[in-house]
Amino acid sequence: MANLVLPDAVLVKNYISGDESALASLIERHQSKIYGFIYSKINDRDLSDDIFQDTFIKVIKTLKSQSY
Repeated sequence: MANLVLPDAVLVKNYISGDESALASLIERHQSKIYGFIYSKINDRDLSDDIFQDTFIKVIKTLKSQSY
């Protein structure tokens, strides 16, 4: 049986409903593109790690407050 790939909007809805694994799926899905973009602008691995982490902390806070 093939794995079903859920759209981001469904994962967001699932996360808001309490499914923590949905957030993990979103992060995993977008990690390389977002990190790559940050690193391409900063060119510093440690700072890129910090900015990436801060980005997802902001995403989590925004989703939990439903102020998006």
